[in-house]
Amino acid sequence: MKNWKKAIALVASAAALVSVAACGSASSSSSGDSGKKVVGFVAVGPEGGFRTANEKDIQAAFKAAGFDLRYSPTQNNDQQKQIQAFNKFVNDEVDAIILSSTEDSGWDESLKKAAEAEIPVFTVDRNVDVKDADAKKAIVSHIGPSNEWAGEQAAEFINKSFPDGANGFILEGPAGLSVVKDRGTGWNNKVASNIKVLESQSANWSTDEAKTVTAGLLDNHKSENPQFVFAQNDEMGLGAAQAIDAAGLKGKVKVVTIDGTKNALQALVDGDLSFVIEYNPIFGKETAQAVKDYLDGKKVEADIQIESKTFDAASAKEALDSGSRAY
Repeated sequence: MKNWKKAIALVASAAALVSVAACGSASSSSSGDSGKKVVGFVAVGPEGGFRTANEKDIQAAFKAAGFDLRYSPTQNNDQQKQIQAFNKFVNDEVDAIILSSTEDSGWDESLKKAAEAEIPVFTVDRNVDVKDADAKKAIVSHIGPSNEWAGEQAAEFINKSFPDGANGFILEGPAGLSVVKDRGTGWNNKVASNIKVLESQSANWSTDEAKTVTAGLLDNHKSENPQFVFAQNDEMGLGAAQAIDAAGLKGKVKVVTIDGTKNALQALVDGDLSFVIEYNPIFGKETAQAVKDYLDGKKVEADIQIESKTFDAASAKEALDSGSRAY
């Protein structure tokens, strides 16, 4: 019995030594095996043309800049999996974290942990709503296009298209996202008083859901002569266009979308969409440069706004024909 206990003690002692050695190795450097700086990317994952282009561009840019980027996408906008990934990156003592959040709230505790660990956080695409003062200290910079600007462009196009006023609908993304609120704020900032939104509904960024929702809205409000749909992303706009076509209203109901994917630009050329506002997903280089500058001790702007543009049918055709669109 004593020999058995002695053997157990020896095994436990050896395991403790291995554990101490492992802890010492992890705490001595946050760099990867290659000596590169390690950056955790808490990502949204599969969601549409914008998201695919954006996340691929970020991954490529960080690789080109010499970072070891650890990519952690979630699925179905699962914020809890994002929080778990974020906290693991903190525990792994990465050099920096990029956060593309599924929801704008619920990040205070995780960000406080990052601040305590002195791990800088860079939010991309979507802002986060942080209440705790210590949590705010973790965020160095937000990088991405302006969602308010995109919403303003949609309103100004509708104002110009219908100077005498018009009725229509807004198709929104999932509730609780800063992008949804900001695009709505931009619309409200600029929309004319004679433009009436009969109803706003979420279609969850989905083409199929937007087709169903739009069909119902057109039927419910047909007596009010709806003349426009503002869809907060391309996929929903394409679904709205399908419902409009099925109702025999193509050319009578204008559809405005945000993102600027190739499919949307082609639909614009084909007359299914009326106006497309780019939400430029290609800002991997800017993100990698911001992280590098901060880690090198340089000043980084708190808000790095990425330039975007708008398209009508003519400029959409030109962009497609050039072959330069990345998404």
